Amino acid sequence: MDGRGKRIPLHWTRQFIADLVTHSKKIPLCTIEKELCLPGIETLRSRFPSRIGWGSIFFKAMGLASQKFQVLRQTLTSFPYPHLYEHPKSIGSMAINRLADERDAVLFGLIKDPGEMSLVEISRQFAAMKTGPLKEHRAFHRAKRTSQLPMPLRVLFWNYALYVSGYTKAKNFGTFGVSSVSCFGANTLELLTPLTSSLNYGQVNSDGATLCRLTFDHRVVDGAEVARILGYIEEVINYQIQKELQFQLIPLVA
Repeated sequence: MDGRGKRIPLHWTRQFIADLVTHSKKIPLCTIEKELCLPGIETLRSRFPSRIGWGSIFFKAMGLASQKFQVLRQTLTSFPYPHLYEHPKSIGSMAINRLADERDAVLFGLIKDPGEMSLVEISRQFAAMKTGPLKEHRAFHRAKRTSQLPMPLRVLFWNYALYVSGYTKAKNFGTFGVSSVSCFGANTLELLTPLTSSLNYGQVNSDGATLCRLTFDHRVVDGAEVARILGYIEEVINYQIQKELQFQLIPLVA
C-alpha cells in the first residue's frame, strides 16, 4: 500500500506567480497574432561580439510603439470610479528566467522608457537582471518581500497596486510586458498578465519570419488598434532598429 504524500511549502517565487495569475484572470484578456517578416536582422545580430537578443529588440520595439500609441501606456483603474490612467512614459516589464534563492524562477524586471535606450544598454540591463543579486533590482526585491507577507497583507498590496492607483501599478508592474520561451523551442499560446498589453514571440526562422502575439485588456483597447500596433512593431524593427544595428556595427568594421 502506498504511503501518504507530503506537503511542500510554497516558495516565495511560486507564491508570486500564484498571486499574479489570480489577479490576471480577473481581466478580460484577448490575443491577436500576426506573422512578422524581419529579414536581415538575424545577420546583423550575429555580427555583434555580444549577440543582441531578440528579447531586447522586441522590448525596444514595444517601447517605441508606446510613444506612438498612448493606449500602451494606459490602464483601467476602478477607484474611486472606473477611469483610464495614462502614464507619461512607458515602463517595460521583461520576464526574466533566473535563479532566485537557488531555485529556477521567473521574475519581472522593469526598465523605464526603453524606446529611448540603445539595444546594447537594454541587453546589458537584461544580463544584469539574470545574474545579479536580487537585492540590486528593486522589482525583484519587492516581489520577494511582498510574496513572503501573510495572505491578508498580500491581498491589500495587490488590490491597491492594481485597482486603486494607476501610478502605483505602473511603478510596480510596468505599462507593457514582453516574454518568450522561443529559446526553448516553444511558443506561449495563452498568456496571463495584469497589464494592458503583453507581447510574446515565437522562434525566428532563418528568413526572419516569426509569429508575434499581443495579449491585451479588451476594456482598454480594441482588436483593430492592436493589429495596427503589431504592424507598427514590424515596421519599426525593419527600419529604425535595423538602422541602429547597422550604425552600431560601423566602429566594429572600421
